[in-house]
Amino acid sequence: MIYGEGREFNVAIIIPDFAALDKWAEKNNLPKDHTELLKKEETKKFLENEIVNQLKATYGNYEIPRKFIFIDEPFSLENGMLTQTMKLKRRVVFDKYKDQIEKLYAK
Repeated sequence: MIYGEGREFNVAIIIPDFAALDKWAEKNNLPKDHTELLKKEETKKFLENEIVNQLKATYGNYEIPRKFIFIDEPFSLENGMLTQTMKLKRRVVFDKYKDQIEKLYAK
């Protein structure tokens, strides 16, 4: 989910493709536990670079998120982050990650 309403730049909450990330982690001798893996600066830098490089081909610099939150919990009906029609409940997601989002803007 990308957020930037009324802000100087966009930020994004990302759920990585863990199958691909697991392969990368194995090559780099990093933990297999997803929660631990996402805490590593090395992992964050890798994911940020991959995302930004992919987005540069299609979007303007002002549209590309500058900072990221990486999570290992998928958006689902069970955790209340999706509607019955599988649409993201942006307000629910924002409320859950509000503190982390605010920290990104404070840095």
